[in-house]
This record gives sequence, structure tokens and C-alpha cells, in this order.
Amino acid sequence: MKVAEDKLSINKKNLKDALSFKEPEKVPIGIEVAMWPYAYAGTSYAQVKEDPKTAASEYVKFLDDISIDYMWGPAGITKPIDSFGELGSDSFLIGSDGNSIVHAQTNEMPMEEGEYEEFIKDPPTYWREILLRKRLPAFQGSYEEAYLAFVKALNAFRPFHETNKLIGDALTDRGIYPLTHNGPHYSVPLDTLFDQVRGMKNTLLDLRRRPEVVKRACDKIFEMDMANMKEKPSDYADKDDLFCGVTVYHSACFLNPNQFDDMFMHYLKKGFMKFFEAGVHMFLKGEGKFLHTLNRYRDLPKGAMVIMLEEDDPFECHQEIGDWATLATGITADLLKYGSKQQCIDYVKKCFDTFAPGGGFIFMQDRPLMGAKDANLDNLIAVYEFANAYGKK
Repeated sequence: MKVAEDKLSINKKNLKDALSFKEPEKVPIGIEVAMWPYAYAGTSYAQVKEDPKTAASEYVKFLDDISIDYMWGPAGITKPIDSFGELGSDSFLIGSDGNSIVHAQTNEMPMEEGEYEEFIKDPPTYWREILLRKRLPAFQGSYEEAYLAFVKALNAFRPFHETNKLIGDALTDRGIYPLTHNGPHYSVPLDTLFDQVRGMKNTLLDLRRRPEVVKRACDKIFEMDMANMKEKPSDYADKDDLFCGVTVYHSACFLNPNQFDDMFMHYLKKGFMKFFEAGVHMFLKGEGKFLHTLNRYRDLPKGAMVIMLEEDDPFECHQEIGDWATLATGITADLLKYGSKQQCIDYVKKCFDTFAPGGGFIFMQDRPLMGAKDANLDNLIAVYEFANAYGKK
């Protein structure tokens, strides 16, 4: 236990230094893995999901061969698919490999175009009384039937919850620091429409045809989210600790510059500037290409953002914002899968040599590992061995 506590403390200190533009004793090494660990262990989630102890122990086996210092977000099973199933929903399914969890958004009933005003008037009531009933057949019958299905869903939730708790405990026991466990979450209002209410296709069409209605809906979602937020800037002010929240580029990668300012940056500044001024960082999980948005973050305090890159060239991004925001990057999924071992190591070395001096750099890959064929395992192990060694002062 003492060894794990010491490693957690060291990893936290290195992360805190890197995010504060101080050179850490070792560049923090992270990974994003989704459900891939089961493929690495030679099994699948479908085979082990009823036994939380086995499901957790199989999930963390990859850490016997790959050493990391942090994970940026929650690790473990992404959705309680059996609970959704008990409620009659097929929104989330296990893929044909028995492992991947698929969000089948096309199976979901979206909010209708004519329901915007009802949603804007009272989003929680609309969600509870209309949208959930559309999407969860178990709630469309009698009270007794709904109650019975809900109890079954709760029972199905238990192994999911226990598995993730055991995975979290195992990560702690290995000294792996959960980067974003201690900070506010910026849930982008447009993402809520995009993912949970109107659907991807409909939201993008509405943004072109009825932008004023979409903006009013986003204003209402933001108002609701801020009212429900438990964290306050005063919780973090004048404290010598590492605080890091999280947000995601999801709908943002589809927006033009003006839309990005209105639908992403406006709410980020309005809701979280005081958190940044109190010393809170925010991890941005990037999706797609967004180089053209990076200069916007110069309006925030230096070091506020930790930006995980995906499709953009990290060296161009470093020129654009590397002196102001921490970059989470270091190896591409394409190289891990198709490159030679030496090509992978040469790329990682170039990243460390370019990004590490002066802090503002944490290492991870550009896309999560999802399935068995997402990375050449020899490349992956070699890359993490090299990064852990080369990242030390």
C-alpha cells in the first residue's frame, strides 16, 4: 500500500508540474483503452461480465506489460448494457466481437422538431416524461410493469458497478493517477442535443435551418447544468493541489469558426473562467480536426487547458498553442498499427524532444484502443518502454 501511495504522489506531482509548465522529473505517461484490455487478455467482456472479480482482473492484465502513470478519465466498462436491455432499450449493444460496446443512436427515438419549445420550457420534465418513455419501452406500460423492469435494471447494474469499482481499486493499487477525478465537468450544451436529445443528423440540420432555436435550447441546457453543478470556484482557490476537470470535442469538430465561438467557447468562458482563475485545469478530449480553434484558448489563463489531439498534426498544434496549453499526444494509432517498431520509437522521440522542454506535455496515443487489431502489440509495448525511459530527466 505504501508503495502505491508513493507512486500516486509522484505521478500526481509530475502531472501537476507538467500542466503548470514546469519540467517534471518524468513526463507523465498515459493511455486510453476503452474495452481493448479484454482483447489483450485473450477474452471478451461478454464472457466475463457476470463475474465482477474476473471481469476486473482480466481488464487490468495489460498493465503487467505496459507501465503508465495516469488515465485521463474513468477506466472500465463504458455502459451498463444489461440494464438498458432490462428496460427494453437497444441503444447500447455488445458488438459482434463480444467486446466492443456500440452506441446504436439510430435505434433511439429523437426529440421531434416540433418539440423544441416544450423542451426549452422545461428540459428535465421533457426528458423524464416524454423522451425516456419514447426510448425505454419498459416505461410505456403500467406503473407495476415499469417498477418491475426498473428493479431488474438495478439488479443488472450491480455487476457493472462492482466491476468498475474493482478496476478503479486495481488502478489505485498500481499508483495510476486519475487525472480528471478532481474538477468540474463541462458538458457542452450542443453535445447534449447532439448525443442525447435530437441526434447527430437532426442537430446538424437544425443548426443550419433553425440556429436561433438551437441556441435557445443550448442556453437552457447550460442554465440547467450550471444550476446542478456542485463545484464552486471557491472550492479550489488558494489550494496547492492538482485540480483538473474534463470536456469533450464532439459536436465541436463539425462547427465553423463562428458556430464554435457561439456553441462552445461562449459557454466555456461563461461557466468556467472563474474556475480557471482559481487554478483549475480542464482536460479536453479532442475528436477530429480542430487546429483552427486552438488560438481561442489564449483567452483563458496559461495552462488552463490540457488538449488531447486526434487527427491534427501535433507539431503544428505545438506551434499554435504549445506555449499556452498542455498537449496530450505522442504516438498515432496508425503508426502503432502499421509502422515498424523503429518508426514508432523515432516518432515518440521527436515528440519528447519537441514538446517536453519547459513542461506542457503529457504522453498518450491519439485514439483509444478499442479492438484486438487496433495496435501491433510489439509496437505498443516497445513504445511504452521507450517513453517511460526517455521521459525521465
